[in-house]
Amino acid sequence: MKTIYKLSIIMAMLFMGFGASAQHVLPVRFTLEGGLNLSNSSWNAGPLDKKARAGFQVGMMVEYPVTDIFYVQSGLSYTRKGAKVEGFREEGNIDSNREITMNQMYLQIPLYAAYKIQVVPGTKIVFNAGAYFAQGIAGTSKVPGKVTFWNEHYLASGEFSTFGGQNSLSRFDFGLGGGAGIEFASVVVTLRYELGLRDIGKNDLSYKNRNAALTLGYRF
Repeated sequence: MKTIYKLSIIMAMLFMGFGASAQHVLPVRFTLEGGLNLSNSSWNAGPLDKKARAGFQVGMMVEYPVTDIFYVQSGLSYTRKGAKVEGFREEGNIDSNREITMNQMYLQIPLYAAYKIQVVPGTKIVFNAGAYFAQGIAGTSKVPGKVTFWNEHYLASGEFSTFGGQNSLSRFDFGLGGGAGIEFASVVVTLRYELGLRDIGKNDLSYKNRNAALTLGYRF
């Protein structure tokens, strides 16, 4: 949490400077937004099949004008990401049907540069790109499944904390992000993609976040 707190302070100081220098051009705008995530990972799951997992996000974006077409965007969101693997695995005399669901809750700060094109009065197309920084704050991952050992069947299941344990994921994550959207006066629809750059897996696990999001926002 210390990392995300320090980043929040730095972003606030930077944007106060942007806001002061841009007040004569356009006002600073805020957007309350929420939407759906479809996330996955670069998990090295071997023979198991990786599947996307649905999630959500809610938060607020702050937009600082540099000119009438270029902007700096940031904010804070609460977002759920994750991944799922399932399939059959054979190791010696042990066969297992395994399904592992990772549940990751983050506080996330984006930092984007945005470019806006006015289509008609009151309607603009927005393109943005930049980076994101996230801190894992909660999450419980589940491992239900069935194991066959010498033709005898056993149930093998359990839960573990997604962050903090020896075999869990590292909390801090960062990566690239970008997308496109449409502004209809005070309503904003955005489609964005996030590519995790930090390997947050521990021990022999390689794990980088991947996430697509569709959000609906209200600007004021």
